[in-house]
Amino acid sequence: MIAAIEGMHCDGCAETIKALLSLEAGVEAVSVSYQEGRAHVSYDPAAVDPAKLVAAIEKCGYKVKSTA
Repeated sequence: MIAAIEGMHCDGCAETIKALLSLEAGVEAVSVSYQEGRAHVSYDPAAVDPAKLVAAIEKCGYKVKSTA
């Protein structure tokens, strides 16, 4: 999943999102770029739904603009 994210202000924001997504069951790898405003998440679709990943990001106060 690739998610465009609004609301990141620094690399610390990207690290926060990465840490939170890494805690979700079924997430295999996470890369978040403040400069690109994107998160790349590899996950097991049998273990986690993309909507749950979006909810984890938005729970922290960030906005997911789009996913692919």
